[in-house]
Amino acid sequence: MDRKQAWVTPCVLMCVAAFASEAYALADEQAITKLIRDAAHAMAALPKTNDVKGVLQYLAQDYTFIDQGELRGRKELEVTLRDLQSQKTSGEAVEIKDDVTHIHVHVAGNWAWAVYDEVVLITVNGQIIDEDDNTCTGIFRKTGQRWLYVHEHCSEGGDADTSN
Repeated sequence: MDRKQAWVTPCVLMCVAAFASEAYALADEQAITKLIRDAAHAMAALPKTNDVKGVLQYLAQDYTFIDQGELRGRKELEVTLRDLQSQKTSGEAVEIKDDVTHIHVHVAGNWAWAVYDEVVLITVNGQIIDEDDNTCTGIFRKTGQRWLYVHEHCSEGGDADTSN
């Protein structure tokens, strides 16, 4: 092998590795974006499906979130979701709308974070019981081939669109 080949081969290999790394990062960003949207859809469908596990499947066992300034866990969220479920079984018409926009994902190995806007509207018998327009930050961990929420925090006044 001459000197030119000795320099070209490592350069080509580094370029291939860089492109492969970018492809994996893009795939992870797309997977996390899908996870955020799927979790929102599962939450919105909860009054119709009664599938609490369908909502919780997107959350790590050690998932935490901030609710009115207090750190809460997955178990507390499950109780809240089951309470919503019981309102439906008592004959009340519960509806959830959960719209997520402006998702910006950043991946660092097996960890990632995303900033996004989320508008949630919960009604019971047509009366609004909760309405939130938030900017949220989600922290995610990859376990095996699957990304899961580890933590989420939302603040009033959504506008994660940083394109302006």
